Amino acid sequence: MIILLIGLVLPVEVRFNLAGQTLYAYRIAWILVAPWVLMQVFSGRLRLRFNDVLVVLTVVWITLSFVIVYGFERGGPAGVALALDILIPYLAARLAIRSFDDFRIFLIAVAPFALGISALMVIEAVTHTRIIRGAGQAVFGSIGAAEYGVDLGQAKLSDTRMGLLRATGPFSHPILAGLFFTSLLPLYWFSMLRRWPFLAGLSAAAGAIFSLSSAAFIGIFMFAVLATYDRLRKMVTFLNWPIFIFVALAFLATIHLVSEGGLISIIIRSTLNPASGYYRLLIWEYGSASVLNYPWFGIGYEQFKGLPWMLPSVDSFWLATAIRNGLPPALLCALATILSIAGLAMNASRQSGVNGTLLIGIAITMTMFFVLGFTVSFFGNFLIWFAMILGVATTFGAITPTKHAVVRRQVRRPISQR
Repeated sequence: MIILLIGLVLPVEVRFNLAGQTLYAYRIAWILVAPWVLMQVFSGRLRLRFNDVLVVLTVVWITLSFVIVYGFERGGPAGVALALDILIPYLAARLAIRSFDDFRIFLIAVAPFALGISALMVIEAVTHTRIIRGAGQAVFGSIGAAEYGVDLGQAKLSDTRMGLLRATGPFSHPILAGLFFTSLLPLYWFSMLRRWPFLAGLSAAAGAIFSLSSAAFIGIFMFAVLATYDRLRKMVTFLNWPIFIFVALAFLATIHLVSEGGLISIIIRSTLNPASGYYRLLIWEYGSASVLNYPWFGIGYEQFKGLPWMLPSVDSFWLATAIRNGLPPALLCALATILSIAGLAMNASRQSGVNGTLLIGIAITMTMFFVLGFTVSFFGNFLIWFAMILGVATTFGAITPTKHAVVRRQVRRPISQR
C-alpha cells in the first residue's frame, strides 16, 4: 500500500516509455506490487466477496470493449493497462488491509505525504506557480494531449479563481486534487487516531480548499451533513444509518422526480462556474445519447457526437466509463460502490467503539466518490486511490463484528471516555 501511495503522489509527468507503452509512476508502483498480489491470490489468501466478482467483471469488460473497438493489437494493451489500473490496487488493498489496525497504520503513513503536498498546494495557489508538476515537467517534459486523450491546454493549467491559482498538486487536474484531499477528511475525522497523525491528516484535508473546486466544496458539505447526523445518532437512540440511507434515498428520489432536469442536473449545476455547469449538462445530454447508440462496448477514446466546439473530455466517471467501454462496466462498478457503502453502514451499526466509528468514515468517503463521480472523471493517479479505498471498503463492508486490538499509542479515546 505504501508503494502504491508513493506512485500516486508523484506528479503525472513522471513516466517512462517502454515497448510503446507509457509507464506512469502509479503504473510502475502497481507493477512492483503485482507479483505479491498474484502470490497472495493463488495461495488462497483472498476471501472472495460479491464485490470482487463485480470488480473483476468490470475490468474484463473494459478490456473486451477496447479489443472490440480497436482490435486486439491496439485495443488489447490499452484495455489491459486501464483494467490493471483498477484491479491491482483494488486487490492490493483487499489483501494488505486485513484489520482495523492495518488501515489505521496506513492512515498514519499517509499523513506526512498528504500534509507535505497540501502545504505545497497552498503555496501554488498563492504564488500562481505549479511547484509539484513544474518540477516533473522540468525533468520529464510536459504531458502530451495524446497520452490522456484530452487536450488540457494552458488555459486549464493556469486556471484562477478568486485571485488564486487552482492548485493541482501531483494530479492531472485541480478537481482530482480537491477530491483526493476531501476524501481524507472523513477518514481522519472518524479514524480515532490522536496526536500528530490526526492533526496532520485533518490539516492535509484543508488542501482541498486551494483546488478551488466545486466538487471539493460539495464533498466538504456532504461530510458536514453526515458527521452531524452521526453525532445526532449517538444522542437519539432510534436513529441509525439504515434509517438515514432510506430517508436520504427517498428524499433524493423525490427531488429527482419534481425538479427540472432531475437530480444529476442539480448536482452538475452546483458549481462555482455557471458556464462550467452548463457545459457539463451538454456533456450529459450528448454523452447519454452516445451510450444509447453504443450501449454494450462504447466508442473507446473516440469523440462522442456533440456540438463542434465540445472537447472529448467527460466530467463524470460513471458517464465516461459508459461512453468509453459501454454501460455494463459503469453499472457494475457503481453497484460495487453502492454495496460497499451499504455493507459499511450495516457493520457500523453492529460494531461498537472506535472500530464502528472508523467504518462510518470509510462509508462517507465512498459516498463522496459515488455522488461526485457524476461530476468528476476518475483517471490517472486518482483512479488508483479510488480503487484502493474501494478495496478497503469491500473488506470492511463484509466483515462480521469481531474484537480487534487498537493501535493504542495512536488512537484517541472515544468522546464518552474523555
